[in-house]
Amino acid sequence: MKPTSLTAGRSTRLRSTVSIAIVSALLLSTAGCGPTGKRIATAPVKGKVTYKGAPVTTGTVMFIPTTGGPPATAEIQPDGTYSLKTYDPGDGAVLGDHTVAVTAMDLPAGTPEDPVAAPTMLVPPEFGNPSTSGLTATVVEGDNALDFNL
Repeated sequence: MKPTSLTAGRSTRLRSTVSIAIVSALLLSTAGCGPTGKRIATAPVKGKVTYKGAPVTTGTVMFIPTTGGPPATAEIQPDGTYSLKTYDPGDGAVLGDHTVAVTAMDLPAGTPEDPVAAPTMLVPPEFGNPSTSGLTATVVEGDNALDFNL
């Protein structure tokens, strides 16, 4: 059987699919934690994710409230910055304490002539699981600037 390869477009779709799958699994694990049909108060949360001092250039940040409620997510931008969304872009996260997960991997672009290479983890995998990440955050009223130096 011939090795499969990805085009640049497929790589982007695969990267998005992997991130969505991880976030979806985490969202399903928190289903039922908050009231349905009602929005819980949120506050804007922005920050930057670095690993060993360098910006993490792609990935997902997820805040999971420790007392229940909807989680907030954000895509990490190429400069390492993120802006959380719970209900609407930029609305942030619910107020209170959170466990935090950061997933980041680089999927090879490849061409039809190149074999597919394995994805490269940009941060250790334990950061992608809120129960093993060791990352926490407290969201308060007003603007929140929360950086994660992994």
